[in-house]
Amino acid sequence: MVNQNNDTMSLPLEGIDSEHCALIIDKGLSKVRGIKTHTVEVNNNRAVINTDGTIEVLKETVAAIRDLGYEVSTVKKNFPVLNMTCASCAVSSESILKSQPGVVDVAVNYANATAQVEYVPTITDPHKLKAALQAIGYDLMIDETEEAKDQLAELHKQKADILKRKQLVQSCFQYQ
Repeated sequence: MVNQNNDTMSLPLEGIDSEHCALIIDKGLSKVRGIKTHTVEVNNNRAVINTDGTIEVLKETVAAIRDLGYEVSTVKKNFPVLNMTCASCAVSSESILKSQPGVVDVAVNYANATAQVEYVPTITDPHKLKAALQAIGYDLMIDETEEAKDQLAELHKQKADILKRKQLVQSCFQYQ
């Protein structure tokens, strides 16, 4: 368990129509380990929680709210991950992304070089996720312009060409 000191988070909520809804969520939040204090604000459609700083609290909080029939507004996006050379790279990338504040869930796939990330937009954003991956030698492509997509396609083509050459060289040495 990683401790990041005391954290206060604002979680955007959906489906809260009354004080009764707020009370239901409030009662549910009181059962989540790691939450020190919490307030559900009906008028602002959010829950403000103060946690012990452990990373697991956010995931458990979102799950608790969803289990009650309400929703936390999150963003789910797929991002290309650059500079991965093996499955261990994918594990490292996934681990660093999961440790970022505001990230609810992550799945990094080495085969298609992507990260599927669910995050709370009031806590983090793609630029912060990109910076976290760059700090350990990988990169997250967050630019969605046509030019960026073309560059990504070119990178995939170059990688495929390198793999073809390696395979050709290996097959030549096998028959000698």
